[in-house]
Amino acid sequence: MPTLDYLINDRPALGLRFLQPGHVSRHGATRVTEVVTRPLAEPPPTLDTPFENGTLYLAVLPTPDAPLPSPPDIRAPDIRALDIRALDHLIRLLARHKAAGLVLATPGHDLHTLPDGPLTTANRLELPLLTTSAEPTAWDDVNEDLRLRRAQYAERQVEHLEGLLNRLPTRLADPTAAHRIADWLSRALDAEVTVTSPHHGTLATAPDNTPTDPSRTTRPDAPAHTRIVAIASGAPEAPGGRGHPGAGAEARLAVVSRAPFDSAGATLIQHAAKLLGLCDQARREHQVRTETPRAVRHAAFQLLMRGETVLAQVVYTGAAQALLDTDTARVYVVDTGPEEREATLGWCERALADRAIVSACPGKPKHILILDPARESDRVEAVLKEMIAARRGHLLGQSRPHPLAETAVGYLEALTAVGDAAGTPHRIGLGGARAKFAPLLPRRQAKAWAAALMSPLLDDFPGRGDERKLLLETLPTALSFKHTEAAGGLGVHRNTITQRLDRASRILTLDLRGSANDRVLTLLALDILALPNPPTEAPEPARSAEPAEPAEPAEASPPTDFAALIAAGAADGGPTAWAEERLRPVRADQRDLVETLCVWLENDLSTRETARTLGLSEATVRNHTRDAAALLGMDFSTKMVGITDTDVVTVADIALALHVLLGRPALTQPPRHRTG
Repeated sequence: MPTLDYLINDRPALGLRFLQPGHVSRHGATRVTEVVTRPLAEPPPTLDTPFENGTLYLAVLPTPDAPLPSPPDIRAPDIRALDIRALDHLIRLLARHKAAGLVLATPGHDLHTLPDGPLTTANRLELPLLTTSAEPTAWDDVNEDLRLRRAQYAERQVEHLEGLLNRLPTRLADPTAAHRIADWLSRALDAEVTVTSPHHGTLATAPDNTPTDPSRTTRPDAPAHTRIVAIASGAPEAPGGRGHPGAGAEARLAVVSRAPFDSAGATLIQHAAKLLGLCDQARREHQVRTETPRAVRHAAFQLLMRGETVLAQVVYTGAAQALLDTDTARVYVVDTGPEEREATLGWCERALADRAIVSACPGKPKHILILDPARESDRVEAVLKEMIAARRGHLLGQSRPHPLAETAVGYLEALTAVGDAAGTPHRIGLGGARAKFAPLLPRRQAKAWAAALMSPLLDDFPGRGDERKLLLETLPTALSFKHTEAAGGLGVHRNTITQRLDRASRILTLDLRGSANDRVLTLLALDILALPNPPTEAPEPARSAEPAEPAEPAEASPPTDFAALIAAGAADGGPTAWAEERLRPVRADQRDLVETLCVWLENDLSTRETARTLGLSEATVRNHTRDAAALLGMDFSTKMVGITDTDVVTVADIALALHVLLGRPALTQPPRHRTG
């Protein structure tokens, strides 16, 4: 904004100077909006005269050659034409109008003094008095210049305020907010900025080497141009660092500059202080809203880890207390990897507020713990999978359902699973003893068997490549669910599912719609093909005294029969131990879920035939099969999985566990003669 200093220093042609030299420091920063020129002989302005605050009034005195008014008041040659009463009246009116000052113009000669009366009045009313010897024509373009300067000032102010707002984080409670505002203010004013708090010390400095004490400075040539503002109230402190009562307990913004602060700089400092106050208030409110509930969730989680379910229910009070009114729960561990945990923690708290208990892990700074009641596992799991897919650096470990008192067991499972998640296609690991059956089989033999079963679709496919890809993406979901559920997961019509299964059945010469046997073995083959290839045969090592690890037995030809493959895998007892662990949750259920599953699979997943065989209602069978699948970790999100998903539990894993342990259903190698 143009000031009296600007007109004096940057417009030397005006010949403008303060009548009293001591007023340079006192009134030099007074802003000027326009210049009004009037001969002093004209009637003085009145209170109704339309000119705005900041007007500089230029009164042109009569030249010595002009006729003199009568009676003249002569004290010096330069002011003999002065009407003292008119001048005094003019000074009073300009002070009421909050004018920028009064310029006494004596073209062609200098004015050095004034009578004591007008000087005393002007000083008492704090109206600057100036003088000029320039001709009136020198002032012709001053108002246009002032207008341009004001426009530039307004644009700069808009840019500064926009820049200040752009430095604000998306959340005012962001701990980086104070530093971002201080950094911007430092560059905008070319100054050293410090934000301090009596309780938290130095909150921000800019530049980074700025002393935390504003009385010191890194600028060797810097004069003492310092502005200190109390952030809470925005009120500037008095000289010497003393502010209003109580200001010592408030955070403060200190700005040190080599140049004096003009009105624009002072305004920016005030705006910055107000925004810093808003950020501090938001931070405190964020602590009340966020950190206190977090402490409660953390306490409840730790009690559950020690098996103190009753105490956890007492601690976790409020509307969400019903989350702990459950028999079983699943534990998830999210590893945020290279990213900051806070953003993901806040997202999980908001997205799962009414469905799960979310807590930051106290011992691992990148881990987030989530306790999910088993009844909500499908929804919570879907939300977390979407989050992991969207955040590339994150990993997810998931436990099986466990009794609430065994939360620690679920945590260990999820912790192990998140460690293995990086090696899975979707960065999601499933806990428990081995979640899938396919990895237990001898890899080379299993690959050969699966390749033989799926070769019509993989090697001898009669159609286009994009059709083969579409079929392979459809099979894992379509073979594990009813057509309606599979269609919802894949985002297509159920008739499309039927058409694709019919097409795959014809190509593979299998009955993928009516035979649970063929569905299970096809899913197993897809799981095997998704596994990494076995290592190539290494050259025979040199003999040593150390016993060599047993190598997988070589075969002259790969097995073509499913029973032979199962027998080869059962040699070390691994499949049996896996099946016992896999079925443990349903075998402990009093509803005999194992029998329901066996009959359901033996009747090609038909709910109606299963209900008739067991003498139960179809609704009961649906509830039993769904509860059993959830306990066994089957993926009920019905999202598109694809052939690369090695960690998703399907109906094949349930059937294979029952087959290995009980011989039901009686799975056999499918003959190649069906046409679907």
